[in-house]
Amino acid sequence: MVASSGLLVKKQNCFQQKRNGNTKRSGSIVLSAEPGNLKNMNSYKFSGLCNSKAVKMTVDEETTDDKTKVTISMGLKIKKNCSTKPSKSWSTIPLNKDFRRTAKCVVSQTEAQAYRTDLKDAALARWAALHRFAKVKKGLAKPAVVKKGRGGKDE
Repeated sequence: MVASSGLLVKKQNCFQQKRNGNTKRSGSIVLSAEPGNLKNMNSYKFSGLCNSKAVKMTVDEETTDDKTKVTISMGLKIKKNCSTKPSKSWSTIPLNKDFRRTAKCVVSQTEAQAYRTDLKDAALARWAALHRFAKVKKGLAKPAVVKKGRGGKDE
C-alpha cells in the first residue's frame, strides 16, 4: 500500500511547532515552519513539502554601516525531479518594485497562470506583511501597534 506524503508528515515532522492554549476553550494549535507554507498552518493545503506546486516568500537582510537593506523574493516550486538537491527545486522571483506592481506580479504568478489559484489570498497577505516589515526595518514606517488583552497585569 502506497502512503501519501501528506499522511506521513501530518502527525510529526521537524518543522512542527505545537503551542498549548491556556484553557480548554482555546485549546492547542499546531503550526508549521516548513518552506513553502504561506500560512504556517499544519495542513495539506498549505504544505510546501507535500504539494508538487507551492509558493514561498523569503526575506534577506543585509546591514552595512547604519543602513539596512531588506530584499523580498517569491519562490515557485518547479516540476524537476530534485530529490537529491531540494534547494534547486524552487525558482526565485525578486519582488523589488512598488507595492501595487509587486501585488500584480504575485497575482499573475499564482492565479493568472493557474499555478495555485487557492493560494492567491494567502500569498498577498504574506506579501503585505513582509512589505510592512521591510518598511519598518528601513525606518520608513513605524512598527504596528500591538493591542493589549483585557484585564492584563501589564497595564
